[in-house]
Amino acid sequence: MKITFRQVDAFRTVVSTGTVTEAAAMLGISQPAVSRLISDLEAEVGFALFERSGRVLVPTDEARLLVQEVRQVVSGMEHIKQAAHAIGHFGHARLRLVTTPSFATQLAPDLISAFAAACPEAMAQLEFEANDDSVEWLVSQNFDFGITSNIPSNPSFDSLILSDDDVYCVIPKGHRLEKKTIIQARDLEDESFVSYMSSSRFRFEIDRFFSAKSVPRSMKYETRTTDGICRLVSRNLGVSIIGMPKGHLEAPRGCAVLPFAAPLSFRTVLFWSKNKPLSSVAKVFLGIAKDMLNPG
Repeated sequence: MKITFRQVDAFRTVVSTGTVTEAAAMLGISQPAVSRLISDLEAEVGFALFERSGRVLVPTDEARLLVQEVRQVVSGMEHIKQAAHAIGHFGHARLRLVTTPSFATQLAPDLISAFAAACPEAMAQLEFEANDDSVEWLVSQNFDFGITSNIPSNPSFDSLILSDDDVYCVIPKGHRLEKKTIIQARDLEDESFVSYMSSSRFRFEIDRFFSAKSVPRSMKYETRTTDGICRLVSRNLGVSIIGMPKGHLEAPRGCAVLPFAAPLSFRTVLFWSKNKPLSSVAKVFLGIAKDMLNPG
C-alpha cells in the first residue's frame, strides 16, 4: 500500500469542507485533481470514503474512523514543524551565565540584553556566586560562561578579556578629598574603608597594595557588590576602591568617583570550558561579547 501525503491531505480537507469545490479552493488545486486524489486513496485503502448527498460528500463510517487517525498524524506533523521552527530560532535553547557580584548589576545584564535581542526566543539564566572559584566550578559543570575579574589558571578554560580598566576611589559627596584630581594611597590613611568581601581576589589585590604602602585603614564594612559599596559610601560610612569598566563608570548618587594612583587594574574576563562544545546560542553569545571589544 502506497499512500501519499497529498492523498491524505485531500481526504482530510474534503471531510472538513464537505465538497470537492471548497477543498480544491483551500488546497489551491483543481477539482479534478482533488477527485483523482480521493479516488487513488480509495483504491489504496480498499473501501469507499464518501457517499454523495446532493452536492455534499458525506464520509462513510470507515472514512470517519480513518480521518481520526489522519488528524492525529497531521497534528503530529504540525508539531514537528513547530518544533523545527523553535529549534531553528533557538526556542528550545538555554544560555547559562554565572558571574561574581561585581558584574551582577551592569555588565552581565547588558550582555543578556544584547543576547535577548539577537535570540528573542531563547531562554537565559543568570546566576551569581560569591567568588571566582565557585564561578569556575559551575562553568566546569554545566554553565556555558562565567564572568570574573581574573583569567582562570585552570588550562581547561578558554577566556576572553572584555576590559582591563583602571581602578577608582569612591568617596561620599562633601568629603575632604572631593576637590582632588587624583587620590593617592596616603590620602586614605586611617579612613573608614568599605571593602569587597574577603573571598574576592580583587579585594586581595587592594589589601596587598595598601599593606605594601604601609597605609593603615579602618576596616569596618564589607559587601559583595560594587553597587553595595557605593550605597554604603553614599551614607558616609567610609571610602573605597572599586573596579568598574570605563563604559559603566558614573558617579553613584551621593558619591564622587576619582582616579586612584595605583598599579592596579580591574579586568572583566569571560571564560568557558574547553571540555564541551559550545551550543549554537553560546556561539551567538560569544560573538556578542567579542563585538563589545570592537563596537562598530
